[in-house]
Amino acid sequence: MIYLVFPTSWHPSQPYLSLPSLKAFLAQHGIHDVVQRDLAIELLDHLCTWERTKPLYERILRELADLGSRPRLSPFEREKYAKLLEAEEIIPVLKDRIDDAVRSQRSEEFYDLDRYMENLKIMDVWLDNILAPYFPSQLTVIGSQMRFSPYSTKDILESFKHPEENFFYDLYKEHYLPGILKEDIDILGISITSVEQIISGLTLAYLVKQERKEIHITIGGSVFTKLVDRMEKDGSPLFQFVDSFVVHEGETPLLKLVQELRGGRDLAKVPNLVYEDKGKVRVNRPFAKEELNALPTPDFDGLPLDLYLSPERVLPVMGSRGCYWEKCAFCSIPFDHMNFHVRYAENVVNDFKNLKEKYNCKYFFFTDEALPINFLRTFAAKMVEEKVDVQWTGELKFEKSLLKDDRMELLYRSGCRKLIFGMESYNQRVLDSMKKGVDLEVIDKTTEECLRIGIAMHFYLICGFPTETRAEVMDSVNFVLQNPELLESPGFSCIASQFDLEKGAPIERNPEEWSITRLYSPPDHDLSLGYSFECSVGMTPDQATQLYQEIVQMLGEKINTFPDNYSLSDGLLYLGYHQKRDIAERLTALTPA
Repeated sequence: MIYLVFPTSWHPSQPYLSLPSLKAFLAQHGIHDVVQRDLAIELLDHLCTWERTKPLYERILRELADLGSRPRLSPFEREKYAKLLEAEEIIPVLKDRIDDAVRSQRSEEFYDLDRYMENLKIMDVWLDNILAPYFPSQLTVIGSQMRFSPYSTKDILESFKHPEENFFYDLYKEHYLPGILKEDIDILGISITSVEQIISGLTLAYLVKQERKEIHITIGGSVFTKLVDRMEKDGSPLFQFVDSFVVHEGETPLLKLVQELRGGRDLAKVPNLVYEDKGKVRVNRPFAKEELNALPTPDFDGLPLDLYLSPERVLPVMGSRGCYWEKCAFCSIPFDHMNFHVRYAENVVNDFKNLKEKYNCKYFFFTDEALPINFLRTFAAKMVEEKVDVQWTGELKFEKSLLKDDRMELLYRSGCRKLIFGMESYNQRVLDSMKKGVDLEVIDKTTEECLRIGIAMHFYLICGFPTETRAEVMDSVNFVLQNPELLESPGFSCIASQFDLEKGAPIERNPEEWSITRLYSPPDHDLSLGYSFECSVGMTPDQATQLYQEIVQMLGEKINTFPDNYSLSDGLLYLGYHQKRDIAERLTALTPA
């Protein structure tokens, strides 16, 4: 059996696309003994239930009694004792509310914003306290925090020795490992697509390997794609319990891995595979990419779709991989995907139709890094022609061509309700330095057109790009905060991020062009996906951090966090529900006579 797992944490409103894509591809090639599990939503559901977490509360009481009986406590023990006392007080207050909060998120009450916010607050406070035995580690609805760095193999291995802090180790071992080990598994695939999942995913791999050494454990996802050169050069202790890593795109490599492990067992024939052979790390090059138009519609069967925290399903879809622009100075997407490639619009329309019918889904989220305008035009026209009644959102780049031939009206008629823009900056010098390839005039006209038609917008802003000054950052902030029509438009959201210099980005290859004098990472961060840096022009790192904190507060005072800034998929549902009458009126006005 091939057992595919998506580990904690991810946003709880919708499934991730990786496992359904792999499952469908394997089935297309005659391999049907595939199980997929989303442990992120399963664990969250488990922990947000009073009946199933009573043993944790009992453990809190036992540990309180133990620490309280000691004549003296260390500073750490005093901190933990205080946390346990807090949990002892809070849990009885929330134990009759936590199950109702989860139920409410899956009901029509989701659309009552006050109730929505209260539900999430209850869940976060509950998680913070029911996991008090693992202090100082913390888990929230959408993330986790530990004293162990996910960027350090040394720290990760150390976390396995501390199940009293690594709750993934403890909870996976008690509640999930026994069931997994009962299965007749020959290949365990774990998808690690974000830093949040590194410790949880590798903890699961470690636990399984301790019990079943014959299971081939392979790790996929974008995280380790960026780390190939380091593993190849220096090796990695991770190969003690991980048999291979699939880097870049994974459908064909996983298929070939299955075929080889069940046949010739020659791993050298598996594209995109990184593995250890006789003490040496092997990397199977050249890296292969998929023929997107040969891929089937993703298969979500087996995932617990009723556990996600929303009243209606929002499913991810893919129109392209990579980025057609591939020039942004700060971006490592081309490094992850090698080359941009796109799926035929008619195939994506069929995906929408198949998923809508099979899973009773009316809302979709494009996972594309930047939807190509020509693809969108053809896709939208076919959606309208075939009368596919859905609502969708996706990310794209500001492009002059988007403003031609009433294309944005066509997008709205096809179901587009929100567009996600990587604006990054509203200063022309900074945009040019970023190599964004966009003029402020295009940003202005696109924003005006979205407001006119009724397409909601999300803006990503960057603070602290190399050479950027405080005044230039404030140009971006003021563009948003001094535009009341934008701020008051339904579904508008905007998030600022402090600049991260990512591994694989063009800046890494030529830092001098951006006046960067030094790149560095902590010496034990062998899994680091980026760098700290020093720059001779613009703000210092401390100044950028201070300004970032200021603008987060400024944006937060004018832009509500919930639901749109908290979850883009939740925001899409809110638009469909609360703007139903407006949407119908706009569609009537836009429909050709």
